[in-house]
Amino acid sequence: MAMMDQTPIMDVSPWPSGHGFEGANAWWEGVNRRDEMQRLDNLMGVALLDEDVRHRLVKERDTSLLAAFGLSKETQAWLREVKAATLAELAQAIVVRTRNEAHAGL
Repeated sequence: MAMMDQTPIMDVSPWPSGHGFEGANAWWEGVNRRDEMQRLDNLMGVALLDEDVRHRLVKERDTSLLAAFGLSKETQAWLREVKAATLAELAQAIVVRTRNEAHAGL
C-alpha cells in the first residue's frame, strides 16, 4: 500500500476566512500559545511569504495585522515608530532591540 503524505496545509493568513486552506485554527492556536517574541517571529515569517502581509506590516503598519498576532500595545506602538522601509530593515531593528533588552536584563 502506498504511503500518502499526511502533511497538513496551513492557512496562516490573519483574516477570519483566510485563503480557504484547512488548518488555520490549529496554526493560530499555536501562535497564541507562544510568547510575544515568537509571535513576532511568526509575523515576520508570514511577511516573508506573503507580499500583502509584508506591505501591511512595513508600509502601512496595520494595527489590525499586529493585533491579529497578539502583540502587546507597547510592541505595536514601537513597531509603528520604527524607521524601516523594507522587511530586512524592520528585522534588523527588531534584532537590535532584542539584543539591547537582553543586555539590559543582565
